[in-house]
Amino acid sequence: MIRFEEALRYYDLAIKKNPEQADYYYGKADNLQNMNRFEEALKYFDLAIQKNPEDAAFYNCKAITLYKMNRFEEALQYYDLAIQKNPENPDHYNGTAIVLFQMNRFEEALNYYDLAIQKNPENDDHYIGKAIALEKMNRSEEALWYYDTAIQKNTQNSDYYYGKAIALQKLNKFEEALKYVFQKKPEKTDQRSKVTAEAKIQQNQQFQVSNYESIQHIQEDLI
Repeated sequence: MIRFEEALRYYDLAIKKNPEQADYYYGKADNLQNMNRFEEALKYFDLAIQKNPEDAAFYNCKAITLYKMNRFEEALQYYDLAIQKNPENPDHYNGTAIVLFQMNRFEEALNYYDLAIQKNPENDDHYIGKAIALEKMNRSEEALWYYDTAIQKNTQNSDYYYGKAIALQKLNKFEEALKYVFQKKPEKTDQRSKVTAEAKIQQNQQFQVSNYESIQHIQEDLI
């Protein structure tokens, strides 16, 4: 059981005891964000930044909160500040890419996914993000390589196989697409859904995903 309200009381006590400690404001802000109390969270991120303006994590987390509020332009500004404070953290580039994707600025998003990959080539999140962006740009052939790489880095994530199946279907590679649909984890794919997916592919129909809505939640997980 997550006891957010109780945690808030203790953050308040910590702040009262030592009002100059930036991490206490940051902790309270993060707790408020987890409670979906975003406006209050922004206030405490700002206080953390005031106490310690050199900590990149404060800017990064404020960017995440702004993203969740659909305030994308502001989120970009804070990701940029996070990058300035710590240009070696790949999460800052990955977060920027996700915001740009949501703004339909796909070419720019690709550049930031590339930067994230350069900083940490082992993180599957960066590859799947770029794969989805390429798909959105109808560059499915290129997207396949990034789906494959994401799968190599993390063989357990069923969404990666499903994303590749969608890309293959767009390329009219229906038989190969079937193989990847059926590699979804057993607890997420029952027999009925398998039959339905097979019927759609065999009838040369697209999956009813509203142009990536079925895998859009991957973007949310990345951030």
